[in-house]
Amino acid sequence: MFTKDVIKDVYKGEIIGKEIIFFESVSSTNDKAIEIGRQRENPEGIIVIADTQTHGRGRLGRIWISPPGVNLYFTALLRPPALQKEASLFSIAAAVSIASAIRECTGLNAMIKWPNDILINGRKAGGILTEMKADKGRTRLLAVGIGLNVNLSPEMLTENIRPLATSLKMENGKSVDRVELLGKILDNMEKTYKILLNGNKRALINKWLGLNCTIGNLVTVRNHNRIISGIADSINDRGELIIRLSSGKVITVSAGDVTILKNNLTVKGA
Repeated sequence: MFTKDVIKDVYKGEIIGKEIIFFESVSSTNDKAIEIGRQRENPEGIIVIADTQTHGRGRLGRIWISPPGVNLYFTALLRPPALQKEASLFSIAAAVSIASAIRECTGLNAMIKWPNDILINGRKAGGILTEMKADKGRTRLLAVGIGLNVNLSPEMLTENIRPLATSLKMENGKSVDRVELLGKILDNMEKTYKILLNGNKRALINKWLGLNCTIGNLVTVRNHNRIISGIADSINDRGELIIRLSSGKVITVSAGDVTILKNNLTVKGA
């Protein structure tokens, strides 16, 4: 069972998970977390988790399907001493934490597609939505929202996203203990967050590079009103994607919707 009593002691780090607030249902864990963050003097490390979301959302305003009893939906509240332009590094830290936890708990080869998608066998199993409140260029409150399809079955997905999405159970054929997986993710988030707090961005980026499926591939990036095509070269110390165009020109992209083209296989965002 996934209840308040079961998860309250799932993990308690020095920072991450110092308090875990559980709801049976919320509109979205990010919305609830930001509301709580505004009310608390020091919300750093609070985890807001729900068994279901009535209005779960992903990047670019997309709907995140959030049925009860099967998945993980939670938000970490952070107050890092970081510049606003460095906020994407915290999404990278979360992605590393999730992909590593999936591999450790299930043996599945979870990969990261820039900027924040968790893929298994080319299909999306999870995503990260980071929302920020900033003042004078500095981050005042960061809500790192995570949605991960754990024991979701295909019939729970809408027909249009069924070919693009998956779950851990769909991939390995057996149910996964959500509480155990949550604990491992939070443990990993504590470690990656401390890496950033210690100023060792390159160590984190190297971990991301070892788990990603974007770098080295031909990609297209839909960025605002333009589409950019080229080879994904790397990411920089702010977590931005570096793309080399066919002309040889190198450009940097801070956000966008990525499609990976590799060996005639197209991997799109769900």
